[in-house]
Amino acid sequence: MVKADRLLYCSIILFCIVNVVFTVETDLVIVLDKSGSIVQSDFSIAIDFLKDVVTALTIGTSDVQVSVVSFSDTSNEEFALNDHTTQNDVLTALEGLKTSITTNGGTFTPTALNYVQNTSFTAGKGARGSANSVVVVMTDGLSQNAADTTAAADQVRSSISGSVIYAIGVGSDFTSTTQELLNIASDPDDQNVMYVTAYTYICNLVPTLVTKIDNSASASVPNDCAQTTTTVFVGKGGGGATTTTTTPTTTTTTTPTTTTTTTPTTTTTTPTTTTTTPTTTTTTPTTTTTGTTTTPTTTTASQAAAVAGSSSSGSELTSDEMTAIIATSTVGGAVTITTLAYFVIRRVQKKMENRVTKL
Repeated sequence: MVKADRLLYCSIILFCIVNVVFTVETDLVIVLDKSGSIVQSDFSIAIDFLKDVVTALTIGTSDVQVSVVSFSDTSNEEFALNDHTTQNDVLTALEGLKTSITTNGGTFTPTALNYVQNTSFTAGKGARGSANSVVVVMTDGLSQNAADTTAAADQVRSSISGSVIYAIGVGSDFTSTTQELLNIASDPDDQNVMYVTAYTYICNLVPTLVTKIDNSASASVPNDCAQTTTTVFVGKGGGGATTTTTTPTTTTTTTPTTTTTTTPTTTTTTPTTTTTTPTTTTTTPTTTTTGTTTTPTTTTASQAAAVAGSSSSGSELTSDEMTAIIATSTVGGAVTITTLAYFVIRRVQKKMENRVTKL
């Protein structure tokens, strides 16, 4: 029992180490344009895009936290980083924005960025000092004051250590030389600025944005996503643009045609005369041997530990016992780490006992 407890303890420690090493904490604030130039149906498409992104992320207090700040003439925090701690809760909150928000007003982007800097990334709103700070600005048009927008974005970057701003432009107001998007986004622009010609096509950016928020996550373009040309700006000042064109793929499926030919069949019946001959039957005793099928059994690591713990000698494991432990712990030809860890602990313990005995 003592040995089993030690094995359980080591397994828990290993789990905790792996969990800490591979956990990525990110505080994500989405700055969402709700100005009057966006029709309500396009706003709903923007929400669906955000839901697709959130679905691909691991949401939680030790993973990604999400906040949404909407803006037009004024800014409004729809929910803070610590308001929703599960993926389902965040998705439900996003869906609710389709009916709670009516698009109207102007595009006062700097007001929203100032709110993010002063309020969104504070401890009271759930911000974590150890987390990556990520801001995603989604807008369909130029702000009322480009200079103020640039200054507000710079202030976010300088006041929130290590923060990154991604800018997503949608619609005809933006081109490859639109300076405002380039100024909002963190450098380098070829990685942090995205653009699509209409909200219908924003779903093409799901895989790109997901990996930028969490590079250990991945996503695919939704199956019902309309295809288009996505332009990623390169260099501040619009010095050029890299254009990636996605061409819709038409798949034609040809089904083989099977032709069945039926041939008429003519059956001729001939009268048959049957002669019955007496038959002598000799019965020979029969011995039946029933074969036994042995089904291989896959033994778990805990069962392997039980085999080791039941060693009759109570001392160092014999070769046969070691072979039994390894064999019973093999799944697909690989010995489990837990069993090997137990074996090593057992051997070290025995050597220490031998040294004490010699002394």
